[in-house]
Amino acid sequence: MTITDVRVRKVDKEGKLKAVVSVTIEDCFVIHDIKVIEGDHGLFIAMLLAPS
Repeated sequence: MTITDVRVRKVDKEGKLKAVVSVTIEDCFVIHDIKVIEGDHGLFIAMLLAPS
């Protein structure tokens, strides 16, 4: 499995949200809206899983 594209949209507003990322795998599967958040112990990522 190869990551073929990463797009980072930096958030310039004040607050804990620092960026929103999209990752493309094998040019066919895309994961959108991965949030980069500043926590008490450093940066972490968060994703929301929507019910189907």
